[in-house]
Amino acid sequence: MSEITAVITQETGKISCNFEQVEKAIKDTLAEYKGAVFTEDSKTYAKKHVASLRKQKKDFQDNLRSEKKRYMEPWEKFETQAKELISLYDEPINLINGQVQAFEEKRVAEKKKLIHKIYKELVPVSVEDYIPMERIYNPKWENATFKEKDIRSDITGMTERVQKDTATITGMGSEAEEKALGVYRANLDITEAIACINEYERQRQEILAREQERARREEEERIRREEQEKLLAEQRAREEKEAALRQAELEKQEALRKAELERQEAVRKAEQEKQEALRRAELERQEAMRRAEAEKAAEVEQARETAAREVVENFIPDAEGDTELYEYRMSLSSDAKEKLEMYMDSVGIEWEMIV
Repeated sequence: MSEITAVITQETGKISCNFEQVEKAIKDTLAEYKGAVFTEDSKTYAKKHVASLRKQKKDFQDNLRSEKKRYMEPWEKFETQAKELISLYDEPINLINGQVQAFEEKRVAEKKKLIHKIYKELVPVSVEDYIPMERIYNPKWENATFKEKDIRSDITGMTERVQKDTATITGMGSEAEEKALGVYRANLDITEAIACINEYERQRQEILAREQERARREEEERIRREEQEKLLAEQRAREEKEAALRQAELEKQEALRKAELERQEAVRKAEQEKQEALRRAELERQEAMRRAEAEKAAEVEQARETAAREVVENFIPDAEGDTELYEYRMSLSSDAKEKLEMYMDSVGIEWEMIV
Protein backbone atom coordinates (compact mmCIF):
# COMPACT_ATOMS: atom_id res chain seq x y z
CA MET A 1 0.00 0.00 0.00
CA SER A 2 1.56 3.28 -1.11
CA GLU A 3 1.62 6.13 1.44
CA ILE A 4 0.08 9.47 0.62
CA THR A 5 1.16 12.32 2.92
CA ALA A 6 -0.77 15.58 3.29
CA VAL A 7 1.34 18.55 2.11
CA ILE A 8 0.34 22.17 2.76
CA THR A 9 1.38 24.83 0.26
CA GLN A 10 0.91 28.56 0.60
CA GLU A 11 1.30 31.61 -1.61
CA THR A 12 2.58 34.68 0.22
CA GLY A 13 -0.12 37.34 0.41
CA LYS A 14 0.61 41.05 0.25
CA ILE A 15 -0.93 43.75 2.45
CA SER A 16 -0.02 47.42 2.12
CA CYS A 17 -0.74 50.67 3.97
CA ASN A 18 0.49 54.27 3.68
CA PHE A 19 2.32 54.00 7.04
CA GLU A 20 4.99 56.61 6.22
CA GLN A 21 2.49 59.26 5.10
CA VAL A 22 0.24 58.87 8.19
CA GLU A 23 3.24 58.67 10.55
CA LYS A 24 4.61 61.95 9.11
CA ALA A 25 1.23 63.69 9.57
CA ILE A 26 1.00 62.56 13.23
CA LYS A 27 4.55 63.72 13.98
CA ASP A 28 3.87 67.08 12.29
CA THR A 29 0.82 67.54 14.53
CA LEU A 30 2.89 66.65 17.61
CA ALA A 31 5.57 69.16 16.64
CA GLU A 32 2.93 71.84 16.03
CA TYR A 33 1.49 71.60 19.53
CA LYS A 34 4.70 71.03 21.52
CA GLY A 35 5.26 74.04 23.76
CA ALA A 36 2.11 75.78 22.43
CA VAL A 37 0.41 78.40 24.63
CA PHE A 38 -3.36 78.25 24.25
CA THR A 39 -5.76 81.17 24.06
CA GLU A 40 -9.53 81.08 24.05
CA ASP A 41 -9.60 80.96 20.20
CA SER A 42 -6.79 78.42 19.83
CA LYS A 43 -8.34 76.21 22.55
CA THR A 44 -11.48 75.75 20.43
CA TYR A 45 -9.41 74.91 17.36
CA ALA A 46 -7.31 72.46 19.38
CA LYS A 47 -10.41 70.62 20.66
CA LYS A 48 -11.66 70.20 17.09
CA HIS A 49 -8.22 68.91 16.05
CA VAL A 50 -8.22 66.37 18.94
CA ALA A 51 -11.67 65.15 17.90
CA SER A 52 -10.44 64.74 14.32
CA LEU A 53 -7.38 62.77 15.44
CA ARG A 54 -9.49 60.47 17.62
CA LYS A 55 -11.81 59.80 14.69
CA GLN A 56 -8.85 58.99 12.45
CA LYS A 57 -7.49 56.59 15.12
CA LYS A 58 -10.86 54.81 15.50
CA ASP A 59 -11.34 54.56 11.71
CA PHE A 60 -7.89 52.99 11.35
CA GLN A 61 -8.56 50.48 14.16
CA ASP A 62 -11.91 49.51 12.66
CA ASN A 63 -10.32 49.15 9.22
CA LEU A 64 -7.54 46.98 10.73
CA ARG A 65 -10.04 44.58 12.33
CA SER A 66 -12.15 44.26 9.16
CA GLU A 67 -9.11 43.70 6.91
CA LYS A 68 -7.72 41.09 9.31
CA LYS A 69 -11.03 39.22 9.29
CA ARG A 70 -11.14 39.34 5.48
CA TYR A 71 -7.49 38.25 5.28
CA MET A 72 -8.09 35.29 7.67
CA GLU A 73 -11.23 33.97 5.94
CA PRO A 74 -9.28 31.69 3.51
CA TRP A 75 -7.16 30.33 6.39
CA GLU A 76 -10.18 29.60 8.61
CA LYS A 77 -11.86 27.75 5.74
CA PHE A 78 -8.63 25.84 5.05
CA GLU A 79 -8.06 25.03 8.74
CA THR A 80 -11.60 23.59 9.12
CA GLN A 81 -11.03 21.27 6.13
CA ALA A 82 -7.60 20.27 7.51
CA LYS A 83 -9.00 19.35 10.94
CA GLU A 84 -11.66 17.18 9.31
CA LEU A 85 -8.91 15.37 7.40
CA ILE A 86 -6.85 14.92 10.60
CA SER A 87 -9.82 13.30 12.37
CA LEU A 88 -10.04 10.71 9.56
CA TYR A 89 -6.63 9.30 10.63
CA ASP A 90 -8.05 8.14 14.00
CA GLU A 91 -10.30 5.42 12.55
CA PRO A 92 -7.57 3.28 10.83
CA ILE A 93 -5.15 4.03 13.70
CA ASN A 94 -7.63 2.78 16.33
CA LEU A 95 -8.61 -0.25 14.22
CA ILE A 96 -5.07 -1.41 13.56
CA ASN A 97 -3.85 -0.57 17.07
CA GLY A 98 -6.79 -2.45 18.61
CA GLN A 99 -5.96 -5.58 16.62
CA VAL A 100 -2.28 -5.32 17.61
CA GLN A 101 -3.20 -4.82 21.28
CA ALA A 102 -5.62 -7.76 21.23
CA PHE A 103 -2.92 -9.99 19.74
CA GLU A 104 -0.37 -8.75 22.32
CA GLU A 105 -2.81 -9.24 25.22
CA LYS A 106 -3.51 -12.80 24.08
CA ARG A 107 0.22 -13.55 23.80
CA VAL A 108 0.92 -12.04 27.26
CA ALA A 109 -1.97 -13.99 28.82
CA GLU A 110 -0.60 -17.25 27.40
CA LYS A 111 2.90 -16.32 28.63
CA LYS A 112 1.54 -15.60 32.13
CA LYS A 113 -0.12 -19.04 32.21
CA LEU A 114 3.21 -20.60 31.25
CA ILE A 115 5.05 -18.62 33.97
CA HIS A 116 2.56 -19.76 36.65
CA LYS A 117 2.87 -23.36 35.44
CA ILE A 118 6.69 -23.20 35.67
CA TYR A 119 6.44 -21.64 39.16
CA LYS A 120 4.18 -24.45 40.42
CA GLU A 121 6.56 -27.07 38.96
CA LEU A 122 9.79 -25.62 40.40
CA VAL A 123 8.84 -23.97 43.74
CA PRO A 124 8.10 -26.36 46.66
CA VAL A 125 5.29 -25.49 49.07
CA SER A 126 7.87 -24.91 51.84
CA VAL A 127 9.53 -22.20 49.76
CA GLU A 128 6.33 -20.48 48.50
CA ASP A 129 6.02 -18.63 51.83
CA TYR A 130 9.35 -16.89 51.17
CA ILE A 131 9.06 -16.25 47.42
CA PRO A 132 5.37 -16.04 46.45
CA MET A 133 4.72 -15.53 42.75
CA GLU A 134 3.77 -11.85 43.10
CA ARG A 135 7.03 -11.15 44.92
CA ILE A 136 9.48 -12.61 42.40
CA TYR A 137 7.42 -11.98 39.26
CA ASN A 138 9.53 -10.24 36.62
CA PRO A 139 7.58 -8.31 33.92
CA LYS A 140 10.45 -9.04 31.52
CA TRP A 141 9.36 -12.71 31.50
CA GLU A 142 6.31 -11.57 29.49
CA ASN A 143 8.47 -10.29 26.61
CA ALA A 144 8.36 -12.38 23.43
CA THR A 145 12.17 -12.45 23.38
CA PHE A 146 12.44 -13.95 26.90
CA LYS A 147 12.69 -17.73 26.49
CA GLU A 148 11.06 -20.41 28.67
CA LYS A 149 14.45 -21.87 29.63
CA ASP A 150 15.54 -18.47 30.94
CA ILE A 151 12.37 -18.20 33.06
CA ARG A 152 13.02 -21.69 34.48
CA SER A 153 16.62 -20.72 35.20
CA ASP A 154 15.56 -17.56 37.11
CA ILE A 155 12.96 -19.35 39.25
CA THR A 156 15.22 -22.35 39.92
CA GLY A 157 18.07 -20.06 41.02
CA MET A 158 15.83 -18.18 43.47
CA THR A 159 14.36 -21.43 44.84
CA GLU A 160 17.76 -23.00 45.45
CA ARG A 161 19.05 -19.83 47.12
CA VAL A 162 16.09 -19.71 49.52
CA GLN A 163 16.47 -23.40 50.39
CA LYS A 164 20.18 -22.93 51.07
CA ASP A 165 19.64 -19.78 53.18
CA THR A 166 16.84 -21.25 55.29
CA ALA A 167 18.91 -24.39 55.89
CA THR A 168 21.77 -22.17 57.12
CA ILE A 169 19.44 -20.35 59.53
CA THR A 170 17.85 -23.49 60.99
CA GLY A 171 21.30 -25.15 61.21
CA MET A 172 22.46 -22.51 63.71
CA GLY A 173 20.12 -24.06 66.34
CA SER A 174 19.24 -20.71 67.91
CA GLU A 175 16.14 -19.89 69.98
CA ALA A 176 15.77 -16.88 67.66
CA GLU A 177 15.32 -19.15 64.63
CA GLU A 178 11.69 -18.15 64.01
CA LYS A 179 12.51 -14.45 64.33
CA ALA A 180 15.47 -14.82 61.96
CA LEU A 181 13.30 -16.67 59.44
CA GLY A 182 10.80 -13.81 59.70
CA VAL A 183 13.57 -11.29 58.96
CA TYR A 184 14.71 -13.39 56.00
CA ARG A 185 11.12 -13.73 54.78
CA ALA A 186 10.79 -9.92 54.83
CA ASN A 187 13.85 -9.11 52.70
CA LEU A 188 15.49 -12.42 51.58
CA ASP A 189 18.79 -11.22 53.05
CA ILE A 190 20.73 -14.06 54.75
CA THR A 191 23.19 -11.53 56.20
CA GLU A 192 20.44 -9.71 58.11
CA ALA A 193 18.93 -12.99 59.31
CA ILE A 194 22.29 -14.22 60.68
CA ALA A 195 22.89 -10.78 62.24
CA CYS A 196 19.47 -11.13 63.94
CA ILE A 197 20.53 -14.47 65.49
CA ASN A 198 23.93 -13.10 66.54
CA GLU A 199 22.28 -10.05 68.13
CA TYR A 200 19.81 -12.30 69.97
CA GLU A 201 22.64 -14.50 71.31
CA ARG A 202 24.60 -11.43 72.39
CA GLN A 203 21.57 -10.03 74.19
CA ARG A 204 20.86 -13.42 75.77
CA GLN A 205 24.41 -13.59 77.18
CA GLU A 206 24.05 -10.04 78.47
CA ILE A 207 20.72 -10.93 80.07
CA LEU A 208 22.26 -14.01 81.74
CA ALA A 209 25.14 -11.91 83.03
CA ARG A 210 22.70 -9.25 84.32
CA GLU A 211 20.57 -11.94 86.00
CA GLN A 212 23.62 -13.38 87.76
CA GLU A 213 24.69 -9.92 88.86
CA ARG A 214 21.13 -9.16 90.03
CA ALA A 215 21.03 -12.41 92.07
CA ARG A 216 24.36 -11.53 93.68
CA ARG A 217 23.18 -8.03 94.56
CA GLU A 218 19.89 -9.39 95.94
CA GLU A 219 21.78 -11.81 98.22
CA GLU A 220 23.99 -8.98 99.47
CA GLU A 221 20.92 -6.82 99.95
CA ARG A 222 19.19 -9.59 101.92
CA ILE A 223 22.16 -9.95 104.32
CA ARG A 224 22.43 -6.18 104.71
CA ARG A 225 18.68 -5.91 105.32
CA GLU A 226 18.74 -8.61 108.03
CA GLU A 227 21.61 -6.83 109.82
CA GLN A 228 19.78 -3.54 109.54
CA GLU A 229 16.55 -5.05 110.86
CA LYS A 230 18.43 -6.47 113.87
CA LEU A 231 19.93 -3.06 114.65
CA LEU A 232 16.54 -1.42 114.18
CA ALA A 233 14.90 -3.90 116.56
CA GLU A 234 17.48 -3.12 119.26
CA GLN A 235 17.05 0.60 118.67
CA ARG A 236 13.24 0.29 118.85
CA ALA A 237 13.51 -1.56 122.18
CA ARG A 238 15.64 1.26 123.62
CA GLU A 239 13.31 3.89 122.24
CA GLU A 240 10.22 2.11 123.62
CA LYS A 241 11.79 1.99 127.11
CA GLU A 242 12.71 5.67 126.95
CA ALA A 243 9.25 6.47 125.60
CA ALA A 244 7.62 4.60 128.53
CA LEU A 245 9.65 6.65 131.03
CA ARG A 246 8.78 9.89 129.21
CA GLN A 247 5.12 8.89 129.14
CA ALA A 248 5.06 8.22 132.86
CA GLU A 249 6.60 11.62 133.54
CA LEU A 250 4.15 13.27 131.14
CA GLU A 251 1.19 11.58 132.83
CA LYS A 252 2.44 12.80 136.21
CA GLN A 253 2.81 16.36 134.92
CA GLU A 254 -0.60 16.10 133.24
CA ALA A 255 -2.22 15.00 136.53
CA LEU A 256 -0.69 17.97 138.35
CA ARG A 257 -1.77 20.31 135.54
CA LYS A 258 -5.34 18.97 135.62
CA ALA A 259 -5.52 19.39 139.41
CA GLU A 260 -4.36 23.00 139.12
CA LEU A 261 -6.86 23.63 136.30
CA GLU A 262 -9.70 22.14 138.37
CA ARG A 263 -8.75 24.37 141.33
CA GLN A 264 -8.65 27.44 139.06
CA GLU A 265 -11.97 26.44 137.48
CA ALA A 266 -13.59 26.12 140.90
CA VAL A 267 -12.35 29.58 141.89
CA ARG A 268 -13.51 30.98 138.54
CA LYS A 269 -16.98 29.42 138.92
CA ALA A 270 -17.37 30.76 142.46
CA GLU A 271 -16.43 34.25 141.30
CA GLN A 272 -18.72 33.88 138.29
CA GLU A 273 -21.67 32.82 140.49
CA LYS A 274 -21.03 35.77 142.79
CA GLN A 275 -21.01 38.20 139.86
CA GLU A 276 -24.15 36.55 138.40
CA ALA A 277 -26.00 36.99 141.73
CA LEU A 278 -25.02 40.66 141.84
CA ARG A 279 -26.08 41.11 138.19
CA ARG A 280 -29.50 39.49 138.83
CA ALA A 281 -30.05 41.69 141.88
CA GLU A 282 -29.20 44.80 139.85
CA LEU A 283 -31.53 43.68 137.05
CA GLU A 284 -34.39 43.10 139.53
CA ARG A 285 -33.82 46.57 141.03
CA GLN A 286 -33.82 48.19 137.56
CA GLU A 287 -36.96 46.23 136.58
CA ALA A 288 -38.78 47.39 139.73
CA MET A 289 -37.86 51.00 138.97
CA ARG A 290 -38.94 50.58 135.32
CA ARG A 291 -42.34 49.18 136.38
CA ALA A 292 -42.84 52.01 138.85
CA GLU A 293 -42.02 54.62 136.20
CA ALA A 294 -44.27 52.84 133.65
CA GLU A 295 -47.18 52.83 136.14
CA LYS A 296 -46.64 56.51 136.87
CA ALA A 297 -46.48 57.34 133.14
CA ALA A 298 -49.67 55.32 132.54
CA GLU A 299 -51.49 57.24 135.27
CA VAL A 300 -50.32 60.57 133.76
CA GLU A 301 -51.37 59.45 130.25
CA GLN A 302 -54.76 58.34 131.57
CA ALA A 303 -55.30 61.72 133.21
CA ARG A 304 -54.23 63.52 130.03
CA GLU A 305 -56.61 61.42 127.87
CA THR A 306 -59.49 62.09 130.31
CA ALA A 307 -58.84 65.84 130.21
CA ALA A 308 -58.50 65.82 126.42
CA ARG A 309 -61.72 63.86 126.01
CA GLU A 310 -63.57 66.40 128.21
CA VAL A 311 -62.16 69.27 126.10
CA VAL A 312 -63.16 67.53 122.84
CA GLU A 313 -66.66 66.79 124.12
CA ASN A 314 -67.10 70.47 124.88
CA PHE A 315 -66.27 71.28 121.26
CA ILE A 316 -68.56 68.69 119.66
CA PRO A 317 -71.28 70.66 117.81
CA ASP A 318 -74.98 70.07 118.20
CA ALA A 319 -76.01 67.97 115.16
CA GLU A 320 -79.76 68.80 115.63
CA GLY A 321 -79.52 72.63 115.23
CA ASP A 322 -79.85 74.60 112.03
CA THR A 323 -76.80 74.44 109.73
CA GLU A 324 -75.19 77.00 107.46
CA LEU A 325 -72.34 76.77 104.91
CA TYR A 326 -68.98 78.28 105.98
CA GLU A 327 -65.72 78.41 103.98
CA TYR A 328 -62.26 78.53 105.61
CA ARG A 329 -58.78 78.67 104.01
CA MET A 330 -56.19 76.89 106.21
CA SER A 331 -52.48 76.09 105.75
CA LEU A 332 -51.89 72.51 107.02
CA SER A 333 -49.23 69.83 106.76
CA SER A 334 -50.26 66.47 105.30
CA ASP A 335 -50.41 64.97 108.80
CA ALA A 336 -52.44 67.87 110.19
CA LYS A 337 -54.82 67.72 107.20
CA GLU A 338 -55.39 63.99 107.73
CA LYS A 339 -56.02 64.39 111.46
CA LEU A 340 -58.40 67.38 110.87
CA GLU A 341 -60.46 65.35 108.38
CA MET A 342 -60.63 62.44 110.86
CA TYR A 343 -61.78 64.81 113.61
CA MET A 344 -64.52 66.39 111.47
CA ASP A 345 -65.74 62.97 110.43
CA SER A 346 -65.77 61.80 114.07
CA VAL A 347 -67.86 64.75 115.34
CA GLY A 348 -70.35 64.66 112.43
CA ILE A 349 -69.27 67.76 110.54
CA GLU A 350 -70.15 67.56 106.86
CA TRP A 351 -67.25 68.93 104.78
CA GLU A 352 -66.03 69.06 101.19
CA MET A 353 -62.52 69.80 99.92
CA ILE A 354 -62.37 72.57 97.34
CA VAL A 355 -59.29 72.32 95.14
